[in-house]
Amino acid sequence: MLPRTLALALFALPALVPCLGQAQQPDARLQATLAKLDAASKRFTSAQADFKKELYTAAVHDTETQNGKAYFVREQGATQFGILLLKPDGKTERIAKYENGTIRDFNAKDSCVDTVHAAPNKVETFLTLGFGGSGKDLAKSWQIADLGLEKIDGIETEKLDLVPLDPGVKSNVKRVTLWVDLDRDVSLQQIFYLPTRDTQTAHYFNIQLNKKIDAKPFDFKGKSCGK
Repeated sequence: MLPRTLALALFALPALVPCLGQAQQPDARLQATLAKLDAASKRFTSAQADFKKELYTAAVHDTETQNGKAYFVREQGATQFGILLLKPDGKTERIAKYENGTIRDFNAKDSCVDTVHAAPNKVETFLTLGFGGSGKDLAKSWQIADLGLEKIDGIETEKLDLVPLDPGVKSNVKRVTLWVDLDRDVSLQQIFYLPTRDTQTAHYFNIQLNKKIDAKPFDFKGKSCGK
């Protein structure tokens, strides 16, 4: 199973019922959407954003809210990202950073770091979700249905329904709903549907595109956890 912090980074779904006589329209729209993502991904180098996450636990009908910051960098075919969770008082609670196939997960409470060598196929699947990912890569990892236009924060986005093609990924996440700004290739909202019937909803805002990343909030030092 993916580390919890990565699953947070990397979260009743409306039915897609095409009208009779319009069977080709969803496919044509999807192909146009993927082409726009291909074009936008070539212009993407980095993004930094604030986020709000809502973690719903079905068994106890409870919702936990988390706030934080995230960044994504794509350079020379390599991807790295950082996720920072904040306490209600604004202090750091947890930081996760991914680079070169390794996730370093810092817990501020214990000042300790877990290091996980992530399975490349699982990580790359989630890295296609709307922060610089190309349409071609998205189609390699997900079965996609294009649900059309919807505005998030007044911005026009394309709403996509995604089902993992990798059974190993699907054992962690059954499907994802993604609202993506096709011009910038950034996600404004994501909902992850888990096999447990839990959901994880992420809303991204204050997005800065292709600017120097302020990495200072994501810096940490700590001992290895368990030692």
